[in-house]
Amino acid sequence: MDWRRAKTVLILSFLMLNVILGSQLWLEWRERLNTAVDWTSLPPETLQFMHEKNIQVDENVKIPTDTPVMRELTYTFKQRTGDTINDRIMISPSPETRIVYFEEELAGALGNVIPELGSYTFDSPGSRDGVFVFNRMEGGWPMFDIHLELFYSEQKIKAYLQDQIEIKPSSGAKEQQVLTAAKALAKVIEINLPAGSVIKEIRLGYHGEIFEDAEAQVSAPSWRVLLENGEEVYYVNAISAEVTTEKGDSLVNP
Repeated sequence: MDWRRAKTVLILSFLMLNVILGSQLWLEWRERLNTAVDWTSLPPETLQFMHEKNIQVDENVKIPTDTPVMRELTYTFKQRTGDTINDRIMISPSPETRIVYFEEELAGALGNVIPELGSYTFDSPGSRDGVFVFNRMEGGWPMFDIHLELFYSEQKIKAYLQDQIEIKPSSGAKEQQVLTAAKALAKVIEINLPAGSVIKEIRLGYHGEIFEDAEAQVSAPSWRVLLENGEEVYYVNAISAEVTTEKGDSLVNP
């Protein structure tokens, strides 16, 4: 028997087997990814990057397909939330926490307690332990920096904090079609996300840095990307594609 030839054949067989198994694993991973969430709109290179960096997505996440025409918002604060327990406004009697999931019950219980309650929408992915977070809505889109926070314990809502604003005319701000969610997400994945990240949500709304010494504030159309660990929040300007990062509530509010 020619042992040298047999050895070469054996090595080549193992190499072929590894290639076949590797290809099969890649195809299964990609099929599972595209079945669990609609990620087919992402570029192949982004999917490859996700595979190499073990970046995963929550099984309930879907990439939005809307690309509406939007423009920057200008607003002023009528009221800013404080950041201490003493700033919280107590609610008595304290309603049950389940009402946050039912708009009519929420309005019935707190509509006469919290000003402009109907202008805020529950932000479940942005909430945290002990605090239900609501975002101020404008034109059907959430303003990620303008909050109503309901503090709860023992299944009762005990207090609240609220940002109140007034929308102003945006002189010079023109309407533009926003960047697609797929493009925004691809940029965040390939440039910003650390290995092992799990994407929890991508959502369109408004975001802008708040300047304490400025009367008028500006909020731009932006895609918000949340991670499962809550450590960082990524915002992609839906017009310029600029990416900014903020600490998540899991770090800011332990």
